[in-house]
Amino acid sequence: MTRQSRAVHRGAGGEFRGVVFTVMNAAFVLGMIGVGIWAAFPIYQDAFYLITVGGAVVVGTAVAAVGLSRSWSWFTLLMVTVGSYLVLGVPLAVPTALTSVPAFGSGFLKLLGATALSWKELVTISIPVGTYQTMLVPAFILVLAVTTAALSLAWRSRSLYLLAIPLTFIFQLFGLTFGSSRTSVPIQLGPVNIPAPRESLIGLVALLLAIGFLVWRSHYARTAALRHATRATGVRHATVGSFERVKRGALVAGTLLLATVIALPLAASAVRPAERDVLRTSIDPSVTIREYVSPLSQYRSYFVGDLYDSTLFTVTKPSSTLTRLRLAVLSNYDGQIFRVIDPVGGTTDQSTAFARVPNVRDVDSSAGDVASATITAGQYSGVWLPLAGSLARIDFTGPRREALTNAFYYSDNTDAGVELRSLRAGDSYRFDTRVAATEPALSTVTPPAGGTGVIGESLIPESLVNWVRAQRVGSDGAGLAELITRLRERGFLSHALDAPAETASWADDLSDYSFAPSLSGHSIDRIDSIFTALLEKQNSTTATDNKSLVAAVGDDEQFAVAAALLAAQLGFPARVVLGFTLVATNADAQSIPACSDGVCAGKNLTAWVEVAGSDGSWTSVDVTPQHENPLAPSDNQLRDPKIASQVLPDEATEQAPPEANPTSGEEKKNDDRTEAVDVGWLLDILKIAGIALLGILIVVAPFLAIWGAKAQRRRERKRGHSAAARIAGGWEEYVDSAVDHGQPAPGSLTRIEFATQHGSAGSSLLATLADEAVFGPVPPQQADSDSFWKLVESERALLASETTQRRRLKAALSLRSFARALGAQHSNKFIYGKFGARLTRRAELGNGGATDIRRSRG
Repeated sequence: MTRQSRAVHRGAGGEFRGVVFTVMNAAFVLGMIGVGIWAAFPIYQDAFYLITVGGAVVVGTAVAAVGLSRSWSWFTLLMVTVGSYLVLGVPLAVPTALTSVPAFGSGFLKLLGATALSWKELVTISIPVGTYQTMLVPAFILVLAVTTAALSLAWRSRSLYLLAIPLTFIFQLFGLTFGSSRTSVPIQLGPVNIPAPRESLIGLVALLLAIGFLVWRSHYARTAALRHATRATGVRHATVGSFERVKRGALVAGTLLLATVIALPLAASAVRPAERDVLRTSIDPSVTIREYVSPLSQYRSYFVGDLYDSTLFTVTKPSSTLTRLRLAVLSNYDGQIFRVIDPVGGTTDQSTAFARVPNVRDVDSSAGDVASATITAGQYSGVWLPLAGSLARIDFTGPRREALTNAFYYSDNTDAGVELRSLRAGDSYRFDTRVAATEPALSTVTPPAGGTGVIGESLIPESLVNWVRAQRVGSDGAGLAELITRLRERGFLSHALDAPAETASWADDLSDYSFAPSLSGHSIDRIDSIFTALLEKQNSTTATDNKSLVAAVGDDEQFAVAAALLAAQLGFPARVVLGFTLVATNADAQSIPACSDGVCAGKNLTAWVEVAGSDGSWTSVDVTPQHENPLAPSDNQLRDPKIASQVLPDEATEQAPPEANPTSGEEKKNDDRTEAVDVGWLLDILKIAGIALLGILIVVAPFLAIWGAKAQRRRERKRGHSAAARIAGGWEEYVDSAVDHGQPAPGSLTRIEFATQHGSAGSSLLATLADEAVFGPVPPQQADSDSFWKLVESERALLASETTQRRRLKAALSLRSFARALGAQHSNKFIYGKFGARLTRRAELGNGGATDIRRSRG
C-alpha cells in the first residue's frame, strides 16, 4: 500500500462514524440475532422468553453504544457486560425468584450456579421448558453476550467486523441444537416438497442477512474511500446512474432467488429429516431405577401390618372427573415380573423412559378435560408418584419443594411419574391434568390391525390358550370382556398364604369370608396354575354357571397379569396399572374399596388392566376376583396352585439380576432398621455454599487465567536457552508491561525508536543493552541477564507506582500485550502526565544498572 493510499484509508476512517453507519450495522446485526430468537422459541414457548431475550438485546445494545461513545477498552466492555448480567440476570432470567426478597437472594445464587450448569439441564429436560427454574439463563447469556460483542465489532472495527456473523450464528445454532429432534411438518409448494420448512427458512433468512451485511459493509467502505479521495485530490469519480443501480440490484436479487429455488429442492431430494440429530438426541435423559423392585411384586405388603389401615396420603379438592390415581404403569412382561421398562429396549427405548420435565407441560386439549387435585403424603414413602391422566402442571410445596422438583421424572408414553427422593410425611404437591371424560366400553373396543398384542406368544402359558378355546367366545372386545368377567367370577380373592392373625385385617373386612390360601408372585408358572385350575374344574363338571366353577385363588397381582395375557392372546395391547380408585365407578362388590373421603390407605391399593383399541385409546378394566362364592371342598384339597413357586419371606429383599436393565422399574426395599440422623440442613448449607463458591469461581476464573498466563510467560522468558534470549525476553516483558499500562504498542518500531517515542531514559537504556546483547560481538553472560532483569523489574515497578491502584489492577488483567503478539494495531495515544515527572529517577537507576552490566562484560 502506497503512502497516498494509506492516507486515503486513514482519512476514510472518519466516514465510519455516523448515524447511517451506526443504524445500518445495528439493523443487520439485530436482524441476525432476531433469527436466533425465532429459532430458540420452541425450546421455551412462553411469553416471558420474549421478555428475557428482549431485555438482553436492549441491555447489550446499550452497553455496546456507551462503549462506542466513551471509547471503552475491550476489558472495560467485558466488565460492564458481566456486571449487567449479574444485576439483571435474576429479574430477566429467573422469574420464579421475584416473589419475595428472600426468594430474590436465593435466585441470585441459582443464577450463579446456572451460569455453568443450566446448559446440561436444558439438554436433559423435556421441552418446552417455559420459565421452569433457571432454564432461561442460557438464552439470556447468549443474547446478552452476542449482542454486545457483535455490535461492538460492527461499530468499532474496520476488519474484525466479520466476526459479528459467526457470533450471531452461534445463537441461531443454539435454537436448533438444543431444540427438539422433530422437524416441522413438510409443506408442498407446487411440485416441490420442502421438508422441515421452518428450519430451512431460518437458515435461508440467516444466510441472506449475512450476505447483505457483507455486501453493505463492502459498498460502504468503497464509497467512503472514494468520497475521501475526491476531497483530497479534487478528482471526481464517475457515478453510477439510477438505471444501472436498479439493474445491479435486480441482478443480485435474481441470483439469490435462483440459488434459493435450486437449493431447496436439492436439499429436499437429498435429505428426508423426519427427525434430526440434536444434543438431546445423543444424551439419554432416562432415569436409572435399577434398584427398585417392580411395585406389583410389593402389592401384598400393603395388606399386612400397619400399612393396611394407615393413611398413605390424602387427596383434597379433586375434580369430579378424577376417578383413579396411578402409582405405576407396567407395560412389559418378561415371564417373571411386569416391568416399567422394556428389558430388551432398555434405556434406548424412549417410549418408556422417564425424563425430567418442567413443572408446566403443553398438553393437547384433545387429551380430555382439565382436572386438579392436591396430594399430601402420610405413611407412603415410595418413589412411584400418585398421578392421573396426562400431566399438565405439577407444583411441589413445603420445605423440600426444590429437592422434590429436581428429582421428579415423567414418562410421556405411560403418563406416570417417579420421585427419586421419595415422599415423606408432610410432603405435598398439586397437579393439573387432562383426563378423558368417558372411556369406551371394553365390549366396543376392536383390536388393532395385525391382531397381535405387545406380549410375545412365548410368554402366554398353554393352559391360558386352552382355557380361552374352551370358553367359545369371540376374539373382539365383547369376547375379551366376557373372558375377564368369567375369570373374575371363577376366581377367589385371597391376599395371603396363611390366614391373617391380626384382629383387624383384610379378611375381617370381607363379609362372610371363608379364607383360602394363595401364593404371591405373577410369573408364568403362577399364571399357568390359575388357568390350569380353571380348566380342570370346568372339565370335571357339567355345571356352566360361574358360581359352580370357582377354582382359582389369588388377588389383583395375579388376576391383573392374567387379564393382560388374555388381552394379548386376542391381539389387544394391554398393560397393568397399580393405583387407587377415588370414586366407585359401579356397584361391583368384587372391586377393592375406593379411598374414603380422599383418604387412601393400604387397603385401597388395587391393580387393573388398561386395554388399547385400534384408535389408540386406553380402556380401564377392573380385575379383582370375587370373594362371596368360596371354593368347593374338592378344590380346597388341591391347595391351589399345585405348582409351587418360590415364596419370599416378608423380611427378604429381592435382588435384581446382574443383567437387569438400568430402567427396569424395580423398586428397592428399605432395609434400614434404625432412624438415620437428619443432616438435611447441613447438606442445604453446603449446597448453598458450594453454589456461591462456584459462582465466584466462574466470575474470577477468567481473571485468574489472565494472571496465570502472564506469570507463565514471564517465567519462560526468564528461563531462556541463552543469556541473549533472556535479555531479549526481558525487553519484551518491559514492553508488554508498558503496553498493559496504556502506552502504545511498538508495532514496526525498533527498540531505540520505541524508547525514544516514550521519552524515558530507563527505557532507552534497556533498549541499548538489549541491542548490544542481541547484535553485539561479545555474547552476554548469565550475570548480564540477571542484572538486566533487575533493571526490567525496576522499570515495571516504576510504571506501577506512577498510576492509581485501579489502573494497576486494570494493567494486571489487560489483554493488550497478548493482542500485540497477535499483531493487533492500537492507537498512537500516549499518556505523558506523571511519566515525565520521573525521568530523572529513571535515568539514575538506569545508569547505575548499565554500569554494572558493562563492567561485568569487560
